[in-house]
Amino acid sequence: MFGLLETTQEWKDALAAWPGIQDKPPKEYRKRSKGFPVLKNRFMEKWFGTSHWAMPGVWFIPVIVGCLYLADTSGMDRLWTVGLFFAGAVAWTFVEYILHRWLFHLPPVSNPTLREIQYVLHGYHHEFPDDPGRLVAPPALSWPLAVILAVVYWMIFGEYTAALYAGTVAGYLAYDWMHYYTHHGVPQNAAGKFMRRFHLEHHFKTADGQFGLSSPLWDYFLGTFWTTNAWAKPSKGNKRGSDYTG
Repeated sequence: MFGLLETTQEWKDALAAWPGIQDKPPKEYRKRSKGFPVLKNRFMEKWFGTSHWAMPGVWFIPVIVGCLYLADTSGMDRLWTVGLFFAGAVAWTFVEYILHRWLFHLPPVSNPTLREIQYVLHGYHHEFPDDPGRLVAPPALSWPLAVILAVVYWMIFGEYTAALYAGTVAGYLAYDWMHYYTHHGVPQNAAGKFMRRFHLEHHFKTADGQFGLSSPLWDYFLGTFWTTNAWAKPSKGNKRGSDYTG
């Protein structure tokens, strides 16, 4: 069983050399795209170590539809359902901010197991920010979080859980897809250009700020919105990837 989770030598070497997430990472990080395999077992690496950008929709759109169906057939007023759905989506933006700021960006610890967890959760992404297979969460990360949130919601909100949870899962999808888009998309509107610049500044200018991925909302309220360039136009000739020029 544990052989399925055996890591590659490249992973071990990178982990041993990892200094932690740096506020101003080396310039060569901008040129890194695809990283390296994490798990030796190809099946586990493909299905649990990486994820195509579209796969979160395959996993979670049915969950959203099912929860909305449950809310609708429970007899709840539809205006309540809509309101709870949007409340759940806003709640996700706060969960996202909390996880990114106070879990993913913790200073590296000395315990080898915890250090490896830190690296797999977020350290790798800061070293290889444009690796297309690791920009949306694989099932090994997203499914446990989804189950934990569902249980917590049920314990706290009871009969209102279905509508709230549908909104939270929709917010999660927005987060995952916005994250992929900020690294590999070519925004054509002001909002898309803003969010792309905002997130790339987190990678290459202010790693201890700009923690929102689907929204800058909580960065505004909690004092971590530090950008001065988010509305600036991308440099000419840069179409995709981390083309932030400072």
